[in-house]
Amino acid sequence: MDITISKLKEEDLGTLVSWAEDEKTMLQWCGPVFDYPLTVEQLKEYYSETERPEPKRIIYKAVDVNGNIAGICELGAIDRRNGIASLCRIFVDKNFRGKGIAEMMIRKMINFAFSELNIKRIELNVYTYNTPAFKCYEKLGFVREGMKRKITKYNNEYWDGYFYALLKEDWKA
Repeated sequence: MDITISKLKEEDLGTLVSWAEDEKTMLQWCGPVFDYPLTVEQLKEYYSETERPEPKRIIYKAVDVNGNIAGICELGAIDRRNGIASLCRIFVDKNFRGKGIAEMMIRKMINFAFSELNIKRIELNVYTYNTPAFKCYEKLGFVREGMKRKITKYNNEYWDGYFYALLKEDWKA
């Protein structure tokens, strides 16, 4: 699939709102960061951090040849002093899933973090039931470092999450 990856722009935010079709989907995508229903206003406030000098959050989008946004991927909680960042809010439009788009975005983000930002450690969290996601992370070299129990509540159930990390020296190897 022919995909280009570039920085998300403010005018793209409306597309992301349509992806959060229900509360469960929204929670799977971004954890308890936003209130359901997701709105452009919530996203604008969140996105504003990406426009600051040395932002703590950088968001990329994957776009197909027709200009459709196929997915997004964020490098967040960027700590330049300690060389740590978090890979988060990775989401692929349901019409583009199963085509390797998440892996392409994550590779781009890893390369950017390690080469451009000189990050030494990238961390991520993933719900334990999201097998396709953590298999993708493991394929890219992320190492599962543990599990957090009952980190997100959805209706009357709690979801557990794994936490992973990738070190720069392991990525180069």
